[in-house]
Amino acid sequence: MTPGATSPALRAPLDPEEVERLGVERAEPDFAIGSRRAAAERLAELAFPSGQEEEWRRFPPREIPGSPLLGARATTTYLADDREPAYVADLAAALRERPELVEPWLGAGRPIATHAALAAVADAMWTEGTFVHVPRGVALRAPIVAETRWAAGDEACLSRTIVVAEEGSRVTFVEDVASEVGSGRRVAIPHLEVHAGPGAEVRYVRIQRFGRDVWDLGAQWYGSGGSSRLAAYNVLVGSARSKIGIVSDILGDGAEVKLYGLIAAGDDQRIDVNSIQRLDGRASQSDLLYLSALYDAAKATFYGVVRVEPTSHATGSYQECRNLLLSDRASANPIPVLEILTNDVARCGHGATAGRMDEEEIFYVLSRGIDRRTAEQLLVRGHFARVLNSIPELPLRSRILEALRPRIGQAAEFEMQAAA
Repeated sequence: MTPGATSPALRAPLDPEEVERLGVERAEPDFAIGSRRAAAERLAELAFPSGQEEEWRRFPPREIPGSPLLGARATTTYLADDREPAYVADLAAALRERPELVEPWLGAGRPIATHAALAAVADAMWTEGTFVHVPRGVALRAPIVAETRWAAGDEACLSRTIVVAEEGSRVTFVEDVASEVGSGRRVAIPHLEVHAGPGAEVRYVRIQRFGRDVWDLGAQWYGSGGSSRLAAYNVLVGSARSKIGIVSDILGDGAEVKLYGLIAAGDDQRIDVNSIQRLDGRASQSDLLYLSALYDAAKATFYGVVRVEPTSHATGSYQECRNLLLSDRASANPIPVLEILTNDVARCGHGATAGRMDEEEIFYVLSRGIDRRTAEQLLVRGHFARVLNSIPELPLRSRILEALRPRIGQAAEFEMQAAA
């Protein structure tokens, strides 16, 4: 298959020569061209999901639309009040300007196994991306924001994002991704790798508000060095279908990982999240909290695994998924899994719920002279509070609330006005 051909469900192999030519045309350094070719060769050895895998039984891969793999256009704007001496650029520019910074990290992560073929497509054929590098000991005060807008079209939106925080550094990086609605269906495959060095503090936020013609098939990998602190947020409000595969690998003692998610879905949207939290080393912690509000005939599925390695000692972990159903037709399917391979564990557990809004709570709000629609919006905002309140910066919280506004309406507007 040539890079511009349509691949039904993205199953056809890529021609390594054609993929290599793409890198040459973009004047990429040899190691980047080799990385593209290696991804194409890797794809030939990987099996695409069949639908029999536990992670894919509720998201049939045969329904994934085919998309031309070249031609998608996007613009990215970077907003940052304070990013010196960090380096932030689109990935294509970084390969030209600072190849020595990019080379050690290109392909250093490990995507979730059942998303590996999809990630290989993005690695071979990406046209958009961002590279963030924060040197050792540098602490950035303000978040760095990348606003990416994909133009309407049928082509696949393929992107790579690499965030590197060296030892003792601190950074907050926000990707706010949207697309114009086209006339057909298309896929998006955003491949993310975040490297938190020893003692680093990293916060990553992804706000996904794709148009309803997009099937979002993302892969995310987080690697946490010893004594690092990493918090990752996925705010999912757009797309027709989303299938996100998340891996968190703890690579040193005393690391702390927080994986957060906010899902606000309506119409007939389907949001499917798979996660693997791997704990190793001594006294590390990994906690996950995903909260969803589901309207109309929306459906959310969460399949998450906590794996405590046999070489770990005194680790702590918890996995929690709470789903609020705002319609008789909405549904949720949370499936937590624990794999504990050692008896030296400080804590390990899970919690999962799916249910309707409490009518007594609605009555209490209505008794304050508030109409039912606003009352429900306020209660959804309260449902999301545990995640939103973990973000101290009001401008960043307002950005997330603005993305949620189509669902929580006045509750978002009230808070955004208060923060202004």
